[in-house]
Amino acid sequence: MASHIHDRAVGTLTRELSRIVSQEVRDPAVVAIRVSKVELSQDKRNAHVLVAFWDPKDGEEPGREPLEALERATPFIRKSLGRSLRMRHVPELRFSYDLAEQHTSRIETLLKGIRDESKKGLGVLFAAIALQAAGTAEVSALERLESSAAIMGSEFRIACYAPTKKVAAGAVTAAFDEVRRVDALLSNYKQDSELSRVNREASRGEVQVSEELAALLDRCLSYSRASEGAFDITVGALVKAWGFYGGEGKMPRPWTLWWARRHTGYQHLLVDQAKGTVRFTRSGLQLDPGGIGKGYAVDRAIAALREYGVETALVSSGASSIYALGAPPDNADGWNLDVRGADANDSEFMTVTLKNESLSTSGSYEKFFDKDGTRYGHILDPRTGQPALGMTAVSVIGPNAIDTEAWSTALFVNGAKWARKHGVPEGRVLLCPEGEACGWLAQE
Repeated sequence: MASHIHDRAVGTLTRELSRIVSQEVRDPAVVAIRVSKVELSQDKRNAHVLVAFWDPKDGEEPGREPLEALERATPFIRKSLGRSLRMRHVPELRFSYDLAEQHTSRIETLLKGIRDESKKGLGVLFAAIALQAAGTAEVSALERLESSAAIMGSEFRIACYAPTKKVAAGAVTAAFDEVRRVDALLSNYKQDSELSRVNREASRGEVQVSEELAALLDRCLSYSRASEGAFDITVGALVKAWGFYGGEGKMPRPWTLWWARRHTGYQHLLVDQAKGTVRFTRSGLQLDPGGIGKGYAVDRAIAALREYGVETALVSSGASSIYALGAPPDNADGWNLDVRGADANDSEFMTVTLKNESLSTSGSYEKFFDKDGTRYGHILDPRTGQPALGMTAVSVIGPNAIDTEAWSTALFVNGAKWARKHGVPEGRVLLCPEGEACGWLAQE
């Protein structure tokens, strides 16, 4: 719980510092500076703010002038933070350059975080990207820009190519803004989000919602029907019962689990797209966007990049979903990635090439707790109320991140036998059953 609260605080602080530095600090020396990362102390008294240039010159070391300008503006920035976030105690700020962001091999830096997560047991290892930063300028005149932001309790990363750095900067900023908008729409941690309002009011009657949310919830119902209930956005009560809502998990009390099961089930969610309304037929129902939120945000980020004319980009939401737009300058076939199973120490892997495709992974290693020799993972079977068993990881490749994320969850819950019989409507599937080698799905 404490870790999640800290991560949310870091995300909020990063977002507000980015806005203040880019929009409110008037010093000309800061015009080309952007906030790339914030490291917040556990007691929230100190924040180390890493900054980078929108348009760095290759081979040129950054000077002190922008940092000195930020230091001069620190009192103003802290006052603005206190006002915008209503903070009584604003952390002390220390600014320095994010040297990793300024390094010439930026694509490798971008993906290092994903590889590092893989060492912790992630089901898919995104490594060996065919694009090598060194020498790219000889292949293409496109400008390259990479950046990251803490949003939705995860680290979203974007690498894109555009005709100019200015276009790339605008596109990346717009993409991150779109992800933040999706978070404001779907977060069940933000009390002012539209989804939270539905959770509060839909048991009492019809709730008028935006066209976007109505369409999204209706799509979730289609996943539930197609997966025979394995995917279910109404699992909020179960997630809380098992302690995975803002926590690392715990064994629920029998009565708590009984109550949560009675207040779970997509059959109790009614969506009327024509009227733009949502209603619960059972009180206590709680929507949880964990199975589709990040995938949908990745898709929206890609849409924002396309609106800026970007045709080549890589967008990831932590390590759960990644979308490869177009192909890097030196590989017309697409982006080459190495995919492994859940055991990060396994030397066996396969290379996949993604071009205008997404890859999503669900695994029992993401969040879990052990009790009496049994591992209980955060991916729950809505029909039994218990953590799903039998799979270590499932990866799905398809045309949209929202689809691949939903189906990776559904196939993980339903297991290998169901997956081999039914598959997914569109895409490729890598199954990693417990105690078995990972393999690509061949439907029976």
